[in-house]
Amino acid sequence: MRLRLLAAAVLTGALLLTACGGGDGGPAPDHHDRADGAQLLYRPTGRTSAQNPAFSPDSTSVLFTLFHDGYNEGAAALRTIPLGSGHEQQHPRTLLSDPDKAAVNLPGSSWHPRAGVAFASDRSGQDEVWVMEPGGKPKRVTEHRGDTGYLEPSFSPDGQWIVFQESVENEHPDGSELGSLWKVRRDGTGATRLIDGPGTRTDNRQPNWSPAGDRLVFQRREAGSEAWALYVVNADGSGLRKLTTTPGEHTDPSWSPDGRSVVFSSTAGGLDLPQIFTIPAAGGKPVRVTRSSNAYDGAPSWSPDGRWIAFESHAGGEDRPSSLWRVPAPSGR
Repeated sequence: MRLRLLAAAVLTGALLLTACGGGDGGPAPDHHDRADGAQLLYRPTGRTSAQNPAFSPDSTSVLFTLFHDGYNEGAAALRTIPLGSGHEQQHPRTLLSDPDKAAVNLPGSSWHPRAGVAFASDRSGQDEVWVMEPGGKPKRVTEHRGDTGYLEPSFSPDGQWIVFQESVENEHPDGSELGSLWKVRRDGTGATRLIDGPGTRTDNRQPNWSPAGDRLVFQRREAGSEAWALYVVNADGSGLRKLTTTPGEHTDPSWSPDGRSVVFSSTAGGLDLPQIFTIPAAGGKPVRVTRSSNAYDGAPSWSPDGRWIAFESHAGGEDRPSSLWRVPAPSGR
């Protein structure tokens, strides 16, 4: 779960669609060391952490955030990696990198074929929503005052709207936040609050638009609680419905390309470490997808062609640098 964007590490200057160097690792997509058949796409080296994979509209590459000081830590760049046949080595390319700044994408629908890439960044001094159109430069969508952060943006299917999270610090002793959900037109007009976090004493995060454009899926917890559940709401903020009812921590939701299922990270079934699951969008029993007994698997995205689910993973339960993986999507969802 991405919180405030941090800026600590020094990068090498602004780069747009330039090839990356060889200092931060390379992919090894032909690994067979997991029982679930997951393939390693990219493993960075040192403290850098590859997170938040999101497929390109044609399913041939993956967008991700590279944090330079560890998991969710420090300055962060947007990168893409092509998906080859599974045998030849692929190397990531830098989409956007600013010195001492963070640019962070959301897993799911953050890459639109015409609208480009939506991301959050503190490059203007405050966490705002930005877009980068194909072949273009970053454009700021939101501009606001105060100490809240605008994060986790995703596109509507037509590319005209963006839904995002506003993080508000809570006075509760546990330090939890109260996050609201908003939508705004891509040109920055029409900002509308859909879910009032402070007003409902809830923390609402990581909204992803459904392929049909009629619903949003997101994660929520009550103030002072550590229990995350998934919810679905209509795109106008009405019709709130709880999606997950089984015990466990349920986070990082996004949609299957046909809108019939949601993929997410969960400890359902009493797991010690989160794994990737799917659940029918109408509700039901979660179905486990990844099966690693000693690794955290999270931040999943379903490929538009329906074949793959990409996710981030690292060993153990503590936050540590993550690698990018993909696993075949379940059939008969």
